[in-house]
Amino acid sequence: MPHAANIKRHRKHAKLTQAELAERAGLPRATLANMEREGSNPGVHSVMAVAKALGMSVDELVTPSPEHRYYKVTPDEMQEYRAENGRFLAKLVSPIASKGVQVHHITMLAGCRSLGRPHPLGAQEFFLTLSGRAVLQIEDEVVEVDAGSLVQFPGHRKHIYLNRDAIQVATAVSVVVFMP
Repeated sequence: MPHAANIKRHRKHAKLTQAELAERAGLPRATLANMEREGSNPGVHSVMAVAKALGMSVDELVTPSPEHRYYKVTPDEMQEYRAENGRFLAKLVSPIASKGVQVHHITMLAGCRSLGRPHPLGAQEFFLTLSGRAVLQIEDEVVEVDAGSLVQFPGHRKHIYLNRDAIQVATAVSVVVFMP
């Protein structure tokens, strides 16, 4: 857990020395010093004691600092899935570590027809066409999705992504939200 930098940051914000915080928490100063060292593995009781001494919850104590509360995914980190001989491209643009959601940027070349992967029961897919006209076949229903339009559907249902245009590329964003 990313506790070391957080404990130190909170201690300094409270304008306490290691010795002062250790005394308030009822811990030896060496234990606190070790807790502020990356790679340390403090016991739950020590973490709880420090949180209580700082007047905060354990969650607040171990939550990453503001500058580490976001995840940036660069193009070279995005996983790609290709189908239809490269006519369908889905890039996973959300962080791999994201829990409960997947965001894909989809490119469908002219004439593309690609079978979607069914998601677990309870998942919802949100499909937003960015450019061109996409078509979704959700089981037996056909839905045309013009640029700027969004379709939400149960992701576990059989679905097919299509671009029926003979020339224009269609791009979209697919967001799949999984039930906990």
